[in-house]
Amino acid sequence: MRKETEWTLVETLRHARHDWMNDIQVVKGYLALSKLDEAARAADHIIVKAAQESKLCNLGMPGMAELFITFNWSNHLFRLEYEVDDDVASGLADDQLVLRYFSQFFSLIERHIAEYKDHQLFVRFSEADDQLFVRMEWMGALSEQPVFIDQAAALKQESTVTETEDSEILIEATF
Repeated sequence: MRKETEWTLVETLRHARHDWMNDIQVVKGYLALSKLDEAARAADHIIVKAAQESKLCNLGMPGMAELFITFNWSNHLFRLEYEVDDDVASGLADDQLVLRYFSQFFSLIERHIAEYKDHQLFVRFSEADDQLFVRMEWMGALSEQPVFIDQAAALKQESTVTETEDSEILIEATF
């Protein structure tokens, strides 16, 4: 039996094509309405998204890249956004270690989401001291937030988890 997270090539292409078609239809809609500035912004968004996917794939962690690129294609209680800095070298971290961490972290978040709203996790990849440095910003409501913070910190020894004044949670981890 195939795991839910394993995608066939055809399923992957179908989802990617669907995303591209949605993006292109937004641009066409703005052009049809003669809203050239909005069309240009939508086109720029497509370019940035493709560049970020490329950077993610170039980190040398195909399992983690697949998780991030396909995450929003499935039903989840939050939206995942990410950014990879320009100067991050390939091969800084073990793919399976990073994949396991994010799989566990995403599962932990979904177990603690209080109610369905517009929840978002933003992940930024950078390089620090020849290691992969990850900064995550959680925006959304969580049940048992102190328990979540403790469990999130326990997932990775080289991490810090802090709560901001506006109840956002910041997580920093090094791999």
